[in-house]
Amino acid sequence: MTHRNIILIGLATITSLAQAQTVLTAAEYASLKGHDALPSGAIIISDAGQPASTPAPWLAARGGGGGCGCWIEPDGDYTVAMWENDDLSSSMVLLPFSFSLFGDTYSTLYINNNGNVSFDNPYGTYTASGFPSTAFYMVAPFWADVDTRDTTLDVTGDYLNGQVLFKITDHALYVNWVEVGYFNSHMDKRNNFQLIITDGTDPVIPGGNNVSFCYGDMHWTTGDASLGVEGFGGVSATVGVNRGDGVEHAQVGRFNVDGSDYMGPYPEASGVNWLDSTHFYMNTSGSGVPPIFGSTFDCDTVIVQMPVGPEVRDAEVYRLVVLPGAPDQLVSCTSDAPTLPNFANISEGFSDKLELEFPINSDEAAIGIHYITFTATNDDPEPLTSTYVLQVEKTGTSNTGIAQGSGLDAIRLVPNPAVESSSLTWPADLLVRSIVVLGTDGRVVGTFSPTAMQQRMTLDLEDLAPGNYMVRATTGQGVWTERLVKTPR
Repeated sequence: MTHRNIILIGLATITSLAQAQTVLTAAEYASLKGHDALPSGAIIISDAGQPASTPAPWLAARGGGGGCGCWIEPDGDYTVAMWENDDLSSSMVLLPFSFSLFGDTYSTLYINNNGNVSFDNPYGTYTASGFPSTAFYMVAPFWADVDTRDTTLDVTGDYLNGQVLFKITDHALYVNWVEVGYFNSHMDKRNNFQLIITDGTDPVIPGGNNVSFCYGDMHWTTGDASLGVEGFGGVSATVGVNRGDGVEHAQVGRFNVDGSDYMGPYPEASGVNWLDSTHFYMNTSGSGVPPIFGSTFDCDTVIVQMPVGPEVRDAEVYRLVVLPGAPDQLVSCTSDAPTLPNFANISEGFSDKLELEFPINSDEAAIGIHYITFTATNDDPEPLTSTYVLQVEKTGTSNTGIAQGSGLDAIRLVPNPAVESSSLTWPADLLVRSIVVLGTDGRVVGTFSPTAMQQRMTLDLEDLAPGNYMVRATTGQGVWTERLVKTPR
């Protein structure tokens, strides 16, 4: 009899469930993992749930994604999902809205330390499997062996390293894995990633989608117990969603190496750096998943500056990823930009994945708001289609846009997303001359004129419909712009 069998026989309280699920106490789980003897399939730790209502008092109000990115910076509205741990979960989280996972509707879930949320039970399973799977009901922005057993202060002092944080609004759940390390208590490499799920109506996820994955800097893929060595190799981490019926799912990829080589949604050994600063939107509200868009655009808005002279052009290349929603599917993509005369429209035929790179040339276009609409279609017998609308703003001067620099970087828009109001704050040495709020059509919907002594302006959002807006502050150092999301009550 092997050492593993002796251990398993000795644990009389283990209960096997349907679909290869195993229930263990936390002590039993730790013993088995320490001996590399955990059973395969889904593992449920019976006493793993931790209170999910602890406030996060150290979190400073930092505001949105900074430069409009998809990352929502945790602020005072976030709470701690669970304290530092390995393989544990939150207690049951109650949602004030309904989330649809391929037609299955949920109003409760568990936040699992290992990079996912689940709906039937909390999962302690740390070694990821590919999708589809009959064993897991989960949404997984990065399912891998996360280990948060570290309390070292981040250099900003705003929050502790290695934390899983969340907040709930009337129509959305935000979960941020902040500076998390990997098993066994390794902190030399850290990952930052975020999940948002909604009821499909919240503008924080545009296009009627209800799932968003967002990535900051990603530095590891695999814990020691999943055959990883220094954070790589072994069993791949999984990014995707899974209904648990062995059929309905969507998979972005499986990652177990350093670097940025992407092998596609289903092959093993993609490079984790491919995820850096990328976000993905998907729609799981029906049967099957329409094509998935992924991009590095800042808040679905690109600010294009007017050329200073005939030899100066915006030379930045933009990236858009289009994936089919299921294995053995192909996806095509076209674009339409009727008011950008010099934009070379895209027309890509069917492929197992599309990684599109393109410049945006604003020559001959009018100053103001323009739109590029990307349409992706799969080759299913009943094709599913997704659209991704990129807003392009051509400005009238060469020093505008989502600006960088010490003074402009200190401007904060808090809260964002917001319901009734949001406040713009700036340092004392920065002169803010005017603030405007623009709709997605470029129309000014709010104008504010701070005095020379002010460092704060409250933006009243009461009369604005839920949706996406742009806040622009004209300062002595340039023009600062950020997306503002007005959410429903």
